[in-house]
Amino acid sequence: MNIWDGTRWVPKAPKVYNFTTKQWAPAAPPLYFDNEEWMSEAPTPVEFPHYVDSLTSTFVGVDIVTCPIPSVRTNDFVVSVCAQQAGDSQSPRLLNPSGVIPTIYPLASGVRLHVAVWPWEPSKAGLVVWDVTGSANTSCMNLVYRNGDVSNASLNPVVSITGTNNTTAAPLPASQDYTNLYVALTVADTLTGNAWPDGVEELDSVFGKFGTKSLSLMAADTPGAGNSPGNLVLDTRVDTAVVALIQIPGKSDGLPTWILGDIKGSVLGTTTRLG
Repeated sequence: MNIWDGTRWVPKAPKVYNFTTKQWAPAAPPLYFDNEEWMSEAPTPVEFPHYVDSLTSTFVGVDIVTCPIPSVRTNDFVVSVCAQQAGDSQSPRLLNPSGVIPTIYPLASGVRLHVAVWPWEPSKAGLVVWDVTGSANTSCMNLVYRNGDVSNASLNPVVSITGTNNTTAAPLPASQDYTNLYVALTVADTLTGNAWPDGVEELDSVFGKFGTKSLSLMAADTPGAGNSPGNLVLDTRVDTAVVALIQIPGKSDGLPTWILGDIKGSVLGTTTRLG
């Protein structure tokens, strides 16, 4: 609340009358509904934001696809991934939420991988809408992360995106600070299984038939360590494998970090704690 002091507007803490004490006292902080409960302020960001949930969808022969977002709260990070088979070179376009610009990676096969990330708030609603005009088949995946640092959100969260052809193993780029999300797209005659390296936790996958080829989306994450955790091993030789590395921003607590199984990326201080 601001009050005019005769010259300018100055901040003034609102007060309420307490009928028990018969006194005016500072009002409690205003509350807002974060889509799950009433909050007075956002949770403190953590160094490694944690994965909450994901939803996947596949579509055949439609120009507009609507992909639901899992249970989400204000300031959660939403990662939306869309893969389409050919179609208009200007598509897919992210129709909702507006103002979010996706990163686009075209494959030689004509398939295009699109990634968009944003901090969720009520005006963003609970659906992601892509324009995939001209695509015979489309797959999308929406993932949610909690307690990230929204003040440190990047306009381009895709740290790197790499491709490999005619392979049975896709090298994973070196992880960065905070939580690292790997999204892999493969194009092959068939693919029925995969194995992520130790220390990388598999989150979700979606498989769709794109013409005579099978297109797969797979997602997994790991804490940042500054080096590659290894390869994504595939159970068949694929025509193309693309891996996007997406950083989910956090806020360091200033304490040493020990990542189990990763000596290179770990710092051991005078004390060690699991958090």
